[in-house]
Amino acid sequence: MTDLKEQDEQGGTKVQGDTAVSPPVMYVSATPPEPQKNRSPLWLLLGLVVGFALPIFACFFLMSGSVYLLGSVGGSAAPSAPSFGNLGSGSLTGPAVAIVRVEGAIMHNDNANAPMGAASGRVMADLRAAEEDPDVKAIVLRVDSPGGTVTGSAQIHEVIEEMSKPVVVSMAGTAASGGYYVSAPADYIFARADTTTGSLGVILTLYNIEDLIDELGVDVISITSGRNKGIGNPWETVTAEQEEILDTYISESYEEFVRIIVAGRGLDDTAVREMADGRIYTGRQALELGLVDELGNFQDAIAKAADMGGISGEPRIIEYERLPDFTSLLLGLNSGLNQTQSEQIINTIHEFTAPRLEYRYTGR
Repeated sequence: MTDLKEQDEQGGTKVQGDTAVSPPVMYVSATPPEPQKNRSPLWLLLGLVVGFALPIFACFFLMSGSVYLLGSVGGSAAPSAPSFGNLGSGSLTGPAVAIVRVEGAIMHNDNANAPMGAASGRVMADLRAAEEDPDVKAIVLRVDSPGGTVTGSAQIHEVIEEMSKPVVVSMAGTAASGGYYVSAPADYIFARADTTTGSLGVILTLYNIEDLIDELGVDVISITSGRNKGIGNPWETVTAEQEEILDTYISESYEEFVRIIVAGRGLDDTAVREMADGRIYTGRQALELGLVDELGNFQDAIAKAADMGGISGEPRIIEYERLPDFTSLLLGLNSGLNQTQSEQIINTIHEFTAPRLEYRYTGR
């Protein structure tokens, strides 16, 4: 019969037969553990910070990389505008034709990094970049614009007059009023047969909403330092004296428009005044009047520019592009966030009612 042995229960081992059975052992810490802290708010805050910052840093590095890559493609960027890069076709070196676009309504703006469109600052910066680029031998000004502000058109015109390299204009669907104003000083002008051009003249649009104000029961009181200080005010009828003032004001800009056509196209002053009555012309009609040199498309203009620039064979094409810098993005975002709805309404009303002198074709 197998002997049974038992050791002390306090630590012992029970032996039953030939088998030793160890009792369960519990280890007790000398000091009790601290209660677990709730870290949920901290992690939530950290997650919000990371979630907000990560997209910003990602955009920053993406834009930085894009600007670097753009600057390394197609040649060197303009010294006066280090944020520029240039995108081109063909080889990365050698003589080239630069494309500068005037597309959309022309607005005066001194910002070289203005959004895409026909902001004068952007167009002027592109022209100067092409002028300073030793690889660029000629420039094609691609115009598809109904015109715009007198100041913006004049700014672009002045820079084109200063160019030492050949400038060839390629008119697209519309190159009217201010669109023609910026084209006039070019060395050669192409238009399509179906291009809408002309509309040579000046327009000043005023709004009169007296009847609307009366219907709404609103009294508008303007306290001015002189009887003509409120000229063009949409709440009041224009007086005969004010009409005369505005007519003189418009005539000065009209005379300048006539002058630049006479100088740019070598036409007779009387002939220009006869055709500059505001009417529009097709490209074919403009050719007959001497407002353009030849009917042709975009590629024809590029070929002509290459020939005038002394480039043999198919030219390399350079077109300047830019990305907004990080600071501008943040400032634009902040401006949009800080502008109240009432301010947006006021700005919109002002945009549509403020008198604005324009070289613009209103049919588009």
